Amino acid sequence: MKKLALLLVLLPLYAHGVAPFGLKWGDDVSLYEEAKHQGDDIWVQTQVVPKALSIAEHYLLSGDVQHGLLQVTMTSYKYGVHADELNDDFQIVKQSLIKSGYLKTDYVASELSSYQCVLQGTCSGKRWYAIDEDGTYVALEQLAKTRQDAYIKMTFKSPELMEIEAEREELKQLKQQDKLNSDKLAFD
Repeated sequence: MKKLALLLVLLPLYAHGVAPFGLKWGDDVSLYEEAKHQGDDIWVQTQVVPKALSIAEHYLLSGDVQHGLLQVTMTSYKYGVHADELNDDFQIVKQSLIKSGYLKTDYVASELSSYQCVLQGTCSGKRWYAIDEDGTYVALEQLAKTRQDAYIKMTFKSPELMEIEAEREELKQLKQQDKLNSDKLAFD
C-alpha cells in the first residue's frame, strides 16, 4: 500500500516531459506571461524562458487548456541573408541538438540566395528535422524575412502533440476515403 501511495505521489512528476529551454511539456502556458486564448488554444509570446538561447529574439509557447504546453517556437534576431553568422549559428544550434540526443529525420539543403528566394523575398533556406528518444520533434530552419533579412526558427513539438497530429491526420485520411467510397457509390 505504501508503494502504491508513493507511486501516486511520484507519477505526476514524470507525467510532464522535459521541453527545451528549461520548460516542461504540459505546463500551464500562462505561467510564463499573460496568455492569449482562442477557444481551447492558448499561446504566449515571451522573451523570457528559464534557459534562454543567446540568439533568441522571442519564444512562442503554445498549447491548449487540456494538455498545457505542447509546442515551443524560438525565433532568432535577424541576420543578413548572406551573412556568415546565419550559417554559423545554424550549424552551432544543429550540433547542440545532436549532442542533446536529437537524431536527424530529414535535411533540406536549400539556399537563401536561390533564384526563387531572390524573386519572392520570403522563402526557406536550410531545414533540419530531428526527434529525440522521448519523441520530442524539432524543426530547425533558416527563413528569409525580406530580400535582405533572414532569421533562424526552431520549433519543438511535444510527443503528445505528435500523437494528436497523427490522430488528426488518420481521421482526415479516413474521411477522404469515406468520401471516395461515397463518390464511387454515386456512380454505381
